[in-house]
Amino acid sequence: MTAPTHILVANPMAQSGRNAARIDVALRLLRGAGLPARLLPTEPGGRTVQAVRDALAEEPCRCVIAMGGDGTFREVAEGLLESPRRDSVALGMLPAGTANNHGRSFGLRAGQGALARNVRVLAVGRETRLDAGKLHAMDGAGRTIARATFFDSVGFGIGAAVIAARNVDRDRVRRLGRPLALYRDELVYAGALVRTLASSRSTDVDFVADVVADGARYEARLTELLIRGTRVYAGGWVVDPTSRHDDGLFEVFAFPTRRDWLRRATFGLSVGPLARAGLVAPAAPPGTRRASRIDVHFHVPEGGAPPPCQLDGEEFPRAERASIEVIARALRLIVPDE
Repeated sequence: MTAPTHILVANPMAQSGRNAARIDVALRLLRGAGLPARLLPTEPGGRTVQAVRDALAEEPCRCVIAMGGDGTFREVAEGLLESPRRDSVALGMLPAGTANNHGRSFGLRAGQGALARNVRVLAVGRETRLDAGKLHAMDGAGRTIARATFFDSVGFGIGAAVIAARNVDRDRVRRLGRPLALYRDELVYAGALVRTLASSRSTDVDFVADVVADGARYEARLTELLIRGTRVYAGGWVVDPTSRHDDGLFEVFAFPTRRDWLRRATFGLSVGPLARAGLVAPAAPPGTRRASRIDVHFHVPEGGAPPPCQLDGEEFPRAERASIEVIARALRLIVPDE
């Protein structure tokens, strides 16, 4: 039997165990494409990062493949980034999530129907380099309370509030089971978005921030501060069509009001298809800033709390201060030819 040259990181227990069959199909397709792989199951509680790091230390391989959503991609990529072999091992994607920001940013679709095409992309092996970001979250005195690596985005404000509401809805659906079986995936996102936008409470999504981007300082009242490394956000929002994933810079977007956020989101959701059809030319939105180092201080009123935070589409601890540093061209990423 041919020794594995690839490690496939996936969760066989996802979707009540139904994902195990998809994993078997992926392993067969990889083997048929001359990419023999062995399965490394994901671990709960963020332990997949260490599992990937340990696997790379113990066995030779050419590529580690993240099969799952943006959260799985982030943990696999972080494990590779922290490995001494990050320059000799490539990172591949078999997207299977709802938002699929990483895959969509490079033209990869998710799901069973896209699996064969995505395996062919891995077999061709065209590579680019992917920037990474290091986030340090701090209290008001500057003491670190949490840190993480990210590859897609960090956001403060309304986007993070929508994700928190989505998680509440998703947990409710899981508890209720079959009666709400159709209320899942994109519908959960949509329901959380409508509820958050319609909420009369503004304390969670309206805040004042002091932002320093590569030495340029500004202060503003915002409903969202979004810092991005790749092109697609929230499953289809092309925030800046001119952004690059390998230039050592992250885009910093400040949205002053909910109306502005919704208007820009609505337009951004249409930019991708319109640009591919040649109907619009790529252009950076007004006020876009690019930086390799971003420091943020939130003005928290007495008795209040900092705005909610999301990191690569998942909830992250709130903090009064945050520092983001870009690691330029950190990983080798396999992407489609086109």
